[in-house]
Amino acid sequence: MRRTLLAALLPALAIAVAWLGLEDPRLVGEGLAVAALAIVAALVRPGATRVGVAVVAALVAAWIAFGTQPWELAPFRDEPVLAPALGDAARGIVGFYEVFLPFEPAVNPEMHSLVLCAIFGFVGAVALLVAARRPLAAAAVTIAGVGWPATLLGGTAIVAGAVALAAALAIPLILRVTSARAALVGGAIGVLVVLGAAVTSSTTTLARDAAVDWETWDIRGQGRQASEVRFIWDSNYEGIEFPSEKTVVLRVDGPSTPYYWRTTTLDVFDDNHWFERLFSLEQVDHDAQTLQLPQLIPPQARNQERWIEQRIRVEALVDDHLAAAGTPVALDGRSLGTVFLLSGGVLRANTPVGEGEGYRVWSYAPDPAPRSLAGAPADYPLLAARFLEIDGRPFPAFGTRGRERLVRALFDDPSYARFTRHRPMYDEARRVVAGARTPYAAVLALESWLRQTGGFSYDESPPRGQGAPLVAFVTETKAGYCQHFAGAMAAMLRMLGIPARVAVGFTSGTPDDGAWVVTDHDAHAWVEVWFAGIGWVPFDPTPGRGTLGGEYSFASGSEDAVARLRRGELAESTTPSLPPRLPDAGDLAPTTETSSSRQAPSLVGVGLVLAALWVALLGVGKALVRRARYLSRDPRRLATASRRELEDFLRDQGLDVQPNATLVTLQRTVYAELGLDARAFAAAASRARFGPPAAIDQGGTSPRREVRRLIGAARRDLSLWARFRGLVSLRSLRSA
Repeated sequence: MRRTLLAALLPALAIAVAWLGLEDPRLVGEGLAVAALAIVAALVRPGATRVGVAVVAALVAAWIAFGTQPWELAPFRDEPVLAPALGDAARGIVGFYEVFLPFEPAVNPEMHSLVLCAIFGFVGAVALLVAARRPLAAAAVTIAGVGWPATLLGGTAIVAGAVALAAALAIPLILRVTSARAALVGGAIGVLVVLGAAVTSSTTTLARDAAVDWETWDIRGQGRQASEVRFIWDSNYEGIEFPSEKTVVLRVDGPSTPYYWRTTTLDVFDDNHWFERLFSLEQVDHDAQTLQLPQLIPPQARNQERWIEQRIRVEALVDDHLAAAGTPVALDGRSLGTVFLLSGGVLRANTPVGEGEGYRVWSYAPDPAPRSLAGAPADYPLLAARFLEIDGRPFPAFGTRGRERLVRALFDDPSYARFTRHRPMYDEARRVVAGARTPYAAVLALESWLRQTGGFSYDESPPRGQGAPLVAFVTETKAGYCQHFAGAMAAMLRMLGIPARVAVGFTSGTPDDGAWVVTDHDAHAWVEVWFAGIGWVPFDPTPGRGTLGGEYSFASGSEDAVARLRRGELAESTTPSLPPRLPDAGDLAPTTETSSSRQAPSLVGVGLVLAALWVALLGVGKALVRRARYLSRDPRRLATASRRELEDFLRDQGLDVQPNATLVTLQRTVYAELGLDARAFAAAASRARFGPPAAIDQGGTSPRREVRRLIGAARRDLSLWARFRGLVSLRSLRSA
């Protein structure tokens, strides 16, 4: 039992750590609990008792993972149906391939449940195989259990392979080694195998920095010490600091009109903070591909005459999000490997885009006339309801009959007291937009109040107020940076019943020789508002930062456009000339110097390389041990070395050979198991060990020749699988 526990412990820990690596934050306690439950059944003697303990352990693990019974009766139905637990498992499996990792367990509980199930299943299988003394099968399950989450997470193939290999090697070593010397030799060989595999794999893989969450941008200067700007959009209202020296991060060719280069959107407002909660729409891995239109994007986005072409070169930004104007509708990212189109029109590569790489993207970025926006009705489809939510509760749409009464009921609901803290922000928004008859008028009033007339100031080290940060910003401090302004405006618009979200990325940058040069100082957050028939339109409430080019916004800086709007003179605006069509793949020659395909190394390929190295190094290690025994001129020691070589060969073929077996015993075992005559070897070894000195001097090396002849004859009769099994077997090391 003790040996079983020790052999299963390291693989169990490796599997639990690998799967918990998919979560942020990691719920380590629950993961270790289900791993311990999985090992318990293996520590019980085989039979009905083990089965009973395994069933109980599985039920307890299911309770930890799901908190429900696996089957239940649905209301008003007579037949049993799948309970929420199985539904959660199904959603969790899909979620691993639609949600970027690591995920938050609180937001994706069904994925967390599946992580716990995976830990229990893999650890339980390894423990039972260890208890049954099936080390090779247990090692294979260990590699699979550690490798699967590595394929999901990406960027960890070498580390995962090394950990899996170490855990797999530990199983036969602990089960078979019976002496401290053998454990030392086996451990040394295992360390050499793991280190050699890791070093070899790292030298054949393009070295890259680890992928970072989208909130963190690693800005790296060329030819000097790297500078770094860190934006934590979903949690940081404590202040920001731009480096004193600007670093160019992007260069954008194509548009003559300035646009904001958006990297992602924050769709969820919870606990007075904004979060990115996007899901995958499609995978893009072709040279040139027209993209699926995200939800709420009007069909007119398919009009290629309205597309904006951008040729974007990454200079110093290391991020897996792709910057683009508006909503991407087509992409040529041949050098980027696999790219995912996420909800909200966000593009995200499977691995961060490196320096010097580039891509070509076409976008739909509506630039509507004020007349169009003023005429857009407050007619919101069901898909827009999620952009009216605050803390998971939807506000009634703008213009809804009896809206004020419904909103007051939300705030007065005693079942959700935390919701009340948003009330001062809503009261202020309602005061600012009083008299606005259309959503557009309310948006303009709120944007103008934050940017111009409300007494707000831009401050990268704002003072702290009382209570929730955005509520304090609106009602008390009135000082902050783009996260405060954009976050407050989007939240207040949702409370007013107007769909809104926060967009993050970069302002247009500086024009230079027909291109836009974007630096780390251009990093920014702004607001996108949805209008029926138009789509998402950007507004920027932050004073002193970027300005938008459209005349529909107070933030455009066009006083003449604002004056015309107030007088009701809503002139049509024009759109820039855009490419008439998406070129075919053959027309899309690379416009930047890029590296070859950047997809992460396949875990299967890395696993095969590690396995080959394991076999090679193990074979070399065992050969060195054998040769070390012959480093003597004493005929008696050479005879002993030949006897031990035969014993090792038999043990590696799965035959039971007692320690210090006599030559007669070895002779009988060889004949009984292999059908070979070992009398010549036994006679030579006996003469060398026990004969007179003259005979010893004459035949001291003869046992070595005889044992090689005998082993060679045995191998010729073995199958390829038997030879391979003998090569990788560690049973012989226990007598090292």
